[in-house]
Amino acid sequence: MQGIRAQSFDILHLILLDEGEKDRKAFEAYRRAVADEHFEVMAESTGQLVIQGARKHRIDFSRAAKLIERGREFAADLFIAFDVLPAWIGLEIPATRKLAWLGDLNFQTTYYHGLYSLQERPWRIFNFAKYWLAARNWKHVYAHVLSCYDEVIVSAASSEDQLSRLGLRNHQYCPYPWPVIDAPASGHVKPAIPTFLFFGNLVGLGSRSALHFMVSKVYGPLLQVWGPRGFKILLAGRGNLPEWFAEAIKDKPEFVRVGFVENLPSTLAECHAALVPIDVPVGNRTRILYALSQSTLVIAHKNVALGNVALVDGQTCGLAASGGEFVARMKRAVDDPLWARRVAESGCRVYKQFFSPENATAEFIKRINRLFSAA
Repeated sequence: MQGIRAQSFDILHLILLDEGEKDRKAFEAYRRAVADEHFEVMAESTGQLVIQGARKHRIDFSRAAKLIERGREFAADLFIAFDVLPAWIGLEIPATRKLAWLGDLNFQTTYYHGLYSLQERPWRIFNFAKYWLAARNWKHVYAHVLSCYDEVIVSAASSEDQLSRLGLRNHQYCPYPWPVIDAPASGHVKPAIPTFLFFGNLVGLGSRSALHFMVSKVYGPLLQVWGPRGFKILLAGRGNLPEWFAEAIKDKPEFVRVGFVENLPSTLAECHAALVPIDVPVGNRTRILYALSQSTLVIAHKNVALGNVALVDGQTCGLAASGGEFVARMKRAVDDPLWARRVAESGCRVYKQFFSPENATAEFIKRINRLFSAA
């Protein structure tokens, strides 16, 4: 938003809020900090906007009526929607040009959540049909909504192919700005026992995928390399571990739950690598960007490179397709610290070049200006 403001535009920022006092207070603090005569901020607590059905998903535009009315009055030269729900609302707001910037695609995340639910509770096989239908209907929403936009930016490179399959041709991958205010920690000596960090939201799709892969594919080969209690995998993040995972590791002391970490840079510096064994081919992971910004070696499943094409095995990170390959890279991180440092520093350059707010926002502003020129 600051990058857009710097272009001296008159801006109307419309915000969809959940029904909660916390969101309302956060909005009021934001409005007081940024609003001026050229930057108007307006929010509406909409609650549940989308009604998901067996045949199709519908949206209740009436819940955002005030935002839509003000958007029409504003008569924008350019309407920018951050993700599919605001883009859907944007169908009701005229503008000379329209741009949508998408995060993870709902039809992908819905489908894979269904698959993992089936894996965790195979006796609920008929429940998977609900996920499949919901995912199919989200595809229809994306195809309908995005066909009305002049340009669509996807945050993960893999989303290009997904949208092309829907018949869309107006989209392109662009790295997104990810601010990191933490300076990398220095002067930390790696522990004698091989130690690795898994961190992030413990209940999202990425973590769900990664925890399954660690237990079923990585843990066994790790025991063969370092033996019982010969390594540590620190589990960091808010909230509780998923019930199925807590049950799976209760006899595996190598997994150490550390909860929320106050000083993440220091914890990363004390580990041999950050582990991101996310095999689900969805998204462009923010936890990877954070680790790269800290000059931490990232060891990840090769599918994460589908979303972030700057991730290259042995150059900017370690990538693996199987549990054995994953463990081989973990072992090299311990045995070859010079290699680990070289790859980690190259990964940090990737973050700065493509995802730092300064560079990523500059590329976004170029796209905005091109749309204005076309108009």
